[in-house]
Amino acid sequence: MKRLLLPLLSIALPASSANAAILYSGQKNITIANTFTPSVFIDIDDLAGSGSSAPQTGWDVNTFFGGQGFGNSTNFQPVRASATDSSAIINLTTGSLVGSSQIYFNAPAGSSTHIGTNPGQFASGSNGFIGFKLIDNSAAGPFFGWMRVNFSNTGAAGNVIDWAYDNSGSAITVGAIPEPSALALLGLGGMLCAFRRRRTA
Repeated sequence: MKRLLLPLLSIALPASSANAAILYSGQKNITIANTFTPSVFIDIDDLAGSGSSAPQTGWDVNTFFGGQGFGNSTNFQPVRASATDSSAIINLTTGSLVGSSQIYFNAPAGSSTHIGTNPGQFASGSNGFIGFKLIDNSAAGPFFGWMRVNFSNTGAAGNVIDWAYDNSGSAITVGAIPEPSALALLGLGGMLCAFRRRRTA
């Protein structure tokens, strides 16, 4: 039994991973209507929120026309093609790293040329990822994160699917979400030990 318990503990205890500081929204699937009004306002660090049709205190993202229109506050800076207010936001691939080396425009800005078939553009009707730099509602940061979206320029609605950011200030991998906790793994180890004890009794 001791021989079984020790390997289980060695698997469960090293849970202090780089992903420990990642905060994840969970699946939101916020609809972006193909209209200007209502548009969608999202407060990124309000992980329990699901967007609103009017600007709320602390909003970070405003998107409309199925995602063809995308605006951001000063506190939310998407990765862009160049550091200008009219530069297109970029569609990142899963596994890309979002951090201080990307290009941001550090002021409120918009984007309307990010959907298309060119490299770095979002394909209409397909999932894509926005990388971002965030100052949260308590003025802490910058933190780096990703947002999964499905934009449309065909008259269909779009979606903001989910997002995550690392509140330690470290760079984040696009698509990364928190790992299971050490306690959950220890619980699994305990159940396996009990099962083993029952079989050998």
